[in-house]
Amino acid sequence: MERILVLNGGWVQLEEWMGGDEAVVRGARICYQSESHDPEADVRLIRRLMKSEPRHNTVFEHSVFRWGVKCPIFVARQWMRHRIGSFNERSLRYCVANREYYIPKGEPLLEEYTRHMEASIDLYDRLVEAGWKKERARSVLGLGLHTEFIWTVNAWSLMNWLSKRLDPAAQWEHRQYAEAILALYEKVMPVTAVAFKEFVLGRGSAQGAGDKP
Repeated sequence: MERILVLNGGWVQLEEWMGGDEAVVRGARICYQSESHDPEADVRLIRRLMKSEPRHNTVFEHSVFRWGVKCPIFVARQWMRHRIGSFNERSLRYCVANREYYIPKGEPLLEEYTRHMEASIDLYDRLVEAGWKKERARSVLGLGLHTEFIWTVNAWSLMNWLSKRLDPAAQWEHRQYAEAILALYEKVMPVTAVAFKEFVLGRGSAQGAGDKP
């Protein structure tokens, strides 16, 4: 299980995956009852599927990933708007909040920001010690507090998330998590990920192995 550190104190990790590039090939070839005899032909097939318009999304849905994430709450809330996937998050109804939060770099008034975050956690601790239910005491905590969740998602929905969260208009903090996940995705599903980068994200040459000029 490989983990990439993101921002201060955050991370993403690929906990489990199934299928990979081979599942895409299997999903495509069953439509024609054809068999794979040439690895290069499989590469060309995946690239052709990614490049085609409209794209054949169902063949990419047979590859599945479970990610572990630690991030600021405000990033998690944006993330969970992507509904084609399954999430389970560390619950502050039942768990005590940790003194861990996002600290941006290079912003003015950072000392005031930090004092505010520390004061909110101090108050939270006092409320819990005084007998408040954790689910109620958490209301004083800021959105910069770190949370953890797991996310199970197929490759097509993962790429949909990546295309939106890697866009220059996406929030910078969220983009850092998307870059980390893209790096891990490319390691375990390299043919599909490279084709996605070229044909969808526009990164690198749009002409690769097996493509005709």
